[in-house]
Amino acid sequence: MNRKAMIAIASALTAGIVAVLLVNQYLSVKERDLYRGMEMVAVVAITRDLPAGTRLTAQMLAKRSIPEKYIHGNVVAPKDANLVVGQVLNFPLKRGDPLLWTDIGGGTEGTLATGLASTVTKGERALSFAVDTVSGVSGLLKPNDHVDILSTVRSQETGEEATITLLQNITILATGGQLAGGPPERGRYNTLTVLVTLEEAELLVFAQKRGDLAVVLRNPEDIETFKEIPKVTFKDIIKSEYRKQIQVKRDRIEVIKKGRVTNK
Repeated sequence: MNRKAMIAIASALTAGIVAVLLVNQYLSVKERDLYRGMEMVAVVAITRDLPAGTRLTAQMLAKRSIPEKYIHGNVVAPKDANLVVGQVLNFPLKRGDPLLWTDIGGGTEGTLATGLASTVTKGERALSFAVDTVSGVSGLLKPNDHVDILSTVRSQETGEEATITLLQNITILATGGQLAGGPPERGRYNTLTVLVTLEEAELLVFAQKRGDLAVVLRNPEDIETFKEIPKVTFKDIIKSEYRKQIQVKRDRIEVIKKGRVTNK
């Protein structure tokens, strides 16, 4: 075998090895992306259905493991379980529900006596912003509901308007002057008070000065958040392909009808 043939074979083998290594590296990255946030984390959960006003005992609490990406920022960790024993639920919880710090606070009397501050988790803030009938979900929101907040803003450089998902899975502390467990408020609210971090508060204040805000209500058991949500512009609305992609996602949603799970 001549020298050129040996060099060609060696080069081919080297290229093959490099290709295999690159493919393995690519697959490893994709696997990490796929399972990112799926690490199981222990939280405190409720062992049986409990009505509002229930004073918690150790028997009502258990450790439950759920994927990290589904964990709410206010969830009670097992190491803090002893701190919630004796606390009173502000509203009903179902068996298996993770316990949040905003779920407790002394019940109706305790919440009303100490005011809004007692419902604010350490390290977070309460922030109010204005809503109307449409942006406030027709006045149907309640304290402890979870929402996403959307913002429509205009670029000062291009003049283009875009709607973006500003914040996800945000807890409502109050609707108008209505706190969790308090007496029903007459009339409809025109403000929402939400639980946010200081950074989220800055983002929300800036956004409401620059454009319109809208609130999207979540199912109470839906706490998933998404890392990448594209903005929507006028160009997207008129693109049929974009609307088709949205419909494809809609068609994948499963709905239970008469005991059977079907695509909507």
